[in-house]
Amino acid sequence: MALVAPRPYQVVVWGASGFTGRLVCEHIARDYHGKIRWAMAGRDPKKLEQVRSELSRINPSVQDVPILTADANDAPAVGAVVRQAEVVLATAGPFARHGDNVVAQAVEQGTHYADITGEVTWVRRSIQRHHTAAASKGVKVLHCCGYDSVPSDMGTFMMVEYCKEKLGCGVTQAFMLVGDGRGGVSGGTLESACNIISQEASSELKRVASDQYYLASLHGLTGSDKPAGILPHYVAPVRTWAGPFVMEGVNAKVVQESNALFTAASYPYGKDFKYYEGVAASGLVGAGLVTAAIVLIGVVIGVPPLRALARRFLPAPGQGPSEAARKGGFWHHELVVVTEEETPRVVRGHCGDRRDPGYWSTSRMLLETGLALVLDAPRLAADPRLARGGVMSPAAACGSVLLERLRAAGFSFDVVGVEGEEKKKDNVTKAAEGAKVAVAK
Repeated sequence: MALVAPRPYQVVVWGASGFTGRLVCEHIARDYHGKIRWAMAGRDPKKLEQVRSELSRINPSVQDVPILTADANDAPAVGAVVRQAEVVLATAGPFARHGDNVVAQAVEQGTHYADITGEVTWVRRSIQRHHTAAASKGVKVLHCCGYDSVPSDMGTFMMVEYCKEKLGCGVTQAFMLVGDGRGGVSGGTLESACNIISQEASSELKRVASDQYYLASLHGLTGSDKPAGILPHYVAPVRTWAGPFVMEGVNAKVVQESNALFTAASYPYGKDFKYYEGVAASGLVGAGLVTAAIVLIGVVIGVPPLRALARRFLPAPGQGPSEAARKGGFWHHELVVVTEEETPRVVRGHCGDRRDPGYWSTSRMLLETGLALVLDAPRLAADPRLARGGVMSPAAACGSVLLERLRAAGFSFDVVGVEGEEKKKDNVTKAAEGAKVAVAK
């Protein structure tokens, strides 16, 4: 068993004084304080005390929440914090710079872990370093538990589960089309993106861009799926054009990682499952404009002088969109899958939120993921499809339990319809009539 009960805290928020960390604490203060045992953790006690004071305006009893301190570079100090929790929610990035000791100590101390990283190269190293030990201890280490990559990962899982459980078939293709949305950007996100470009070897970045199984292959799965690339793409099942989505390079790899882990549990998404993610466009011209915007972003981040110039005008680490911007944000994604049948059907769904994706949604997604690990542990253990431990994706660790928590928190994750039902029924009827004729003869 991973956890030695009782521990002082069910949840410890690591990086609680950072932009997203504060939001996680705000969610707890508003909706869960008094229902869970929790603490705030980070490097600077004065900043943590300031956050706690601000949160007391939401809920005065938050003033009694414990504060734990440690420097991320001090492994023993990190371990002393982590061992007090059932799950640590990590929000302090760039994770390649500040996350190694937190993950290592979580595994060492038998503490579940979840974070909001989108740094896929660091996630791969985490799997290589910690998966075997975490699996042997029953510790769940979950990366990419925010907007990167919960909508993609959990949305795809929802669609596949529907097809398997309701239609009795797997899926050959899944599409996620990013629709209308509005949100801000924080300095931490920008710093993480810049850190990847400046610190990772060019050969590794090329591998990320070319290998859809960049994470899945570490769990034993490869196949014919390819990254979306930056060119406009025609999505035939829904007859629309799409341009590249900036986070597809992370999200698609997490989706295939889930497929790998479910395949290991004898619940594969499909025999040769493929995934595409892009920004829905009104036509080819619109999709081309999305491509141009992505190329421009890549140039700015990839060219050192332009990157330095951009940093002067964009939010610094610890800064992000205002409360009004967060509450005024929203996002909506369309989900489409093609069934693995002789006469394929198209199943449509959607996911979304009426608040900012990168920060309000991300902080709540992370919190609900962590709470699933500790409050719903018996239900997770009862689902034979879910891995018991290791470095894994949110869907492969939490499955339907997390979907329920997200819906209860205000997110929409819904299957809305099946196209091709009439054609399917006609074929079944013809087959039955043919069988009757054969018997009569």
